[in-house]
Amino acid sequence: MRGVMRLVTARAGLVPSRPWRFDKSPAGGLPRVRIGHVPLDLGRLDEVLRAVEGLVTGGQGGRILLPDVEQVVRAERDEVLRSALATAELSLAGGPSMIRAAGRLGVPALALEPRAGAQWLPPLATLARERAWRVVVVAERPKLSEWAAGALRDRYGLLAVGVAAPDVPDNGRGPWVDTLIDRIELTRPDLVWVSMDTPKQELFCQHAAQRLHGAVLLGVGSAMESLLVGRGGARARGALRSPWRWLLQRLAFQRVLAHARAT
Repeated sequence: MRGVMRLVTARAGLVPSRPWRFDKSPAGGLPRVRIGHVPLDLGRLDEVLRAVEGLVTGGQGGRILLPDVEQVVRAERDEVLRSALATAELSLAGGPSMIRAAGRLGVPALALEPRAGAQWLPPLATLARERAWRVVVVAERPKLSEWAAGALRDRYGLLAVGVAAPDVPDNGRGPWVDTLIDRIELTRPDLVWVSMDTPKQELFCQHAAQRLHGAVLLGVGSAMESLLVGRGGARARGALRSPWRWLLQRLAFQRVLAHARAT
């Protein structure tokens, strides 16, 4: 039953009208469903933050991804991206479309956390400040990493530094990438916020997680800019630049949902 709920867990305070069955996320044991091939972890804000803290303090590192419509559509035909998404320790809603899609697949409303994309990031930044975690911001857009790290220092009091990554290949690996990861490792980060295009971002995080032992990589994409410049800024600009691409993605996304509901 691809695209629907499977396996285990019940969560305190969740009393659905029928016995829903969920997968478990690798981090925190959050209930996990699938939108097409893409996992989506469900949890209240406090549960998600506890799961993130467990990854950081446990020392094993890992990856947190924020998939949205683009990732769901691409994963249908891109096996490498599909694998990178499926193996992330946490997979949180990258946009409200993912929350609505889960509801359309029948997930009980009480299981859905109405937070998505950049809405997850301010509480996480606050937690990072409280725990004195070292944060590195890696971005491919010119000057975004330095600007974002500065904003995180000024606005949230984080111990943050920026690392520019303008020439990362589409597969997220290579000699230049290994040199970049070595630079990141020198800062001994607890959290690495990565802002790149899909699928480069997800593949870079997958590769870097194998070399940055103990660090947690967070693939934030355009949510980084939205967090810093205001709600929806970067995503809205991207939609205006390529309206036909956005429309085609939405249509493909609807086909994925229709297939998931029928199986």
